[in-house]
Amino acid sequence: MSIIREIATRLLHSERGNVAMVFALLLVPLVVAGGAGVDLARYEAVRVEMQDGLDRGVLAAASLTQKQKTADVLQSYMNNLDYAKDITIRFNEATALNSRKITAQASYTIGTAFLHLAGVKTLNITTVSSAEEAKQNIELSLMLDMSGSMVGSKIKNLKAASQQFIDQILTAETKEYTTVSVVPYAGHVNVGAAVFDQLGGKRLAQQIPKKDPNYKGSCFELDASGYGSDSIPTFKDRGQLPTFTNWNFETTDKEKKWWWCPGEEDSITYFSNDATYLKSRLSTLALYDGTGTQNAMQWGYMLLNPGSRSIVQAAIATGRMSSAFANRPAAFNASDTMKVLVLMTDGVITAQYRPKDYNRSPDLKPDNNTMSGDTAAMLSKVCSTAKAKGITVFTIGFELGSDTAAINGMKNCATSAAHFYQASGTGIGDAFKSISTSIRKLRLTQ
Repeated sequence: MSIIREIATRLLHSERGNVAMVFALLLVPLVVAGGAGVDLARYEAVRVEMQDGLDRGVLAAASLTQKQKTADVLQSYMNNLDYAKDITIRFNEATALNSRKITAQASYTIGTAFLHLAGVKTLNITTVSSAEEAKQNIELSLMLDMSGSMVGSKIKNLKAASQQFIDQILTAETKEYTTVSVVPYAGHVNVGAAVFDQLGGKRLAQQIPKKDPNYKGSCFELDASGYGSDSIPTFKDRGQLPTFTNWNFETTDKEKKWWWCPGEEDSITYFSNDATYLKSRLSTLALYDGTGTQNAMQWGYMLLNPGSRSIVQAAIATGRMSSAFANRPAAFNASDTMKVLVLMTDGVITAQYRPKDYNRSPDLKPDNNTMSGDTAAMLSKVCSTAKAKGITVFTIGFELGSDTAAINGMKNCATSAAHFYQASGTGIGDAFKSISTSIRKLRLTQ
């Protein structure tokens, strides 16, 4: 300012024509132009402070665990500003059962130091911010390979990893809105004896195997055309898979059981958020004959399909799941629900067999036919349908080695290449942990 004053004095005393008059006319604009930067810099500094405070306040106010009044929370994040008492805050809030959204606006007026010379005495500063927290429901189907090749350390590592996965998925924070269905599989999938009968399945008049008198297989035969279909098959009078084996008939390995349809210990666990119960079920899983990955994927998908309410009702009626989740599975387009499939296998789908005589005694040496049908295409169709319905699909290839067919099958089934994991040994635990982390991130971003 001293420089401007010096120049002004010199020009005002100048006798050179109209210089003094011209300078007088330009003096105010020059001062305004020079000082406007000061006013605008202050404006921006205050705006940034207010925006930061409002952003943090809105995030805190939108938290579903927030117990304070929204107005008090928003104001508290402005109180560290010298001019906090002069800030006006307006907000709207929308609260639902599983979500809270806060939209807020903060306003403050500052006086100008130079722009008032141009008639601008004040500058109004307005900042806007919005945040929403939603507890998105999670419906998850976990399909686990219980084929004979999982013998030894593989089944041990899988049990430990899957139990850890349950703890990672069902935390104190998430269990309220998360359910897990576990679908163990060998050659086929056992729905559970009580559920099979409740659905009206038609049992075969087979003899109880003498070598395993407590065994009761409850696997439904599925139609080849039904894999990946939008509609759920009718189970009333649908036939039972016969009691038979193909490769395990003469096995002496005590870890392997004989039957193509797994026993009751491997039957489906329906829609549970009880981590203790789920882990106890995982701890008792046993190995059986065959690898019917397409069947497991179909059942996992059906348990996320809203058309499968009959299965849910049967599971509730027989005490196999809690009525608290009677409204599941939700519609595919439900904005408050995320559906996830996690498929694990240690190899390709094995050749599919059935007895030539469905009533043949299971104690007799197997006399089987190879079934026709492209099982890889069946699996692929279920995977494609699930992804088209908005289901997130994770796959784990466990100790696949250089099995290109198995690797490509799992990779193509997954939502993306990043959703496919190859694991070996105890590393399967890392794969499950990465999946649980991804699910949490997906829930926060959707």
